Amino acid sequence: MQGTFGQVEFVPLPPRFAERVRWGSVVVGCSMIAGMVLLFGLTTFLQGIVHGHAFPDALVGKAATVLPPLGVLAIAVLVLSSRRCLRGDYLVVAIAASARNALVFTYVLTLVLIAGSFAVPIVFRVWRDASEFQAPDLLTTFSTLAFATLGFLAGVFYVRPSMQTLRKFSDHPIW
Repeated sequence: MQGTFGQVEFVPLPPRFAERVRWGSVVVGCSMIAGMVLLFGLTTFLQGIVHGHAFPDALVGKAATVLPPLGVLAIAVLVLSSRRCLRGDYLVVAIAASARNALVFTYVLTLVLIAGSFAVPIVFRVWRDASEFQAPDLLTTFSTLAFATLGFLAGVFYVRPSMQTLRKFSDHPIW
């Protein structure tokens, strides 16, 4: 099922799956970007109501607020760019492997950033108006974790499809 044309390996994909990768990556990537922008806006709006201003006073608090959504946006860009792994109805193995490695690295980095943003308000005093350390913002933490995980799973689905997935989308008995 694999053929080598020049220096690049290609894997034939069922046409319906290739079409799903083409439009699905755009839908998922754009949805992740729009969802993270809305979530970040909601979070800053709620922090403005609770504390009188949208961002924490301490620099480490500002970094903990901004960096996890940026990690999710990086995953969304990688999902959007998973279309470049296709040449017609063929998956380019080398490009798909590098995209998968980038997805894994970005997902692990985003998980570290989410864990760090969860720990920052516990360890540091990030708001001047609070006399004690505060509990982390659970809405943002779990929503960002959900966005990152769903984006990672969708990206892996596009760049490394299983045989079961290929059989599901195939009209031809070779799968």
